Amino acid sequence: MVSLRGTARLAVLLLVLPLSLGATGAAEAAWSAYADGAPGAHARAADTDTDGDGVPDAGDGCPTVAAATPTGCPTVSRSASLRWLAGKHRLQLRVTSEVSACSSRARFVLWRVRPHADFKQLGGNVSYAGRARLKVPRGARYYVTVAPSYSPGVAECGKATTRTVRVP
Repeated sequence: MVSLRGTARLAVLLLVLPLSLGATGAAEAAWSAYADGAPGAHARAADTDTDGDGVPDAGDGCPTVAAATPTGCPTVSRSASLRWLAGKHRLQLRVTSEVSACSSRARFVLWRVRPHADFKQLGGNVSYAGRARLKVPRGARYYVTVAPSYSPGVAECGKATTRTVRVP
């Protein structure tokens, strides 16, 4: 528990400390020069756009590749396929993309088709090879959705949905 005496000391310390560090001097002048857009190293670095896509390099996820996305990285499509492996009694999911970062460790959701509303059966990540084998209850129909994602410095990965597969 903090006493009133301790609180008063803390208040005095918080008031005196900035004055003793000279906060009203050089630091404030530097901040006002930066805020006014005065030429300096910070202003030049923030305005640089190497790839010419309109996103400054400071906030550009892919500074050497031009793309009209908020992250500055190109959008890459991906596809997903789902099939029943009769010998293994499992569904096999495969996620493919022209960029390996978009197919490896992709996040997916397995849906079970129901008459009025589909049911989320399970979710997970595919392997680094872009594959997953799923043990599911038989006698139903399933499909998979792959969520869109962002691979820093590489690409924005699009979403994908498989066709519906009937499990005998």
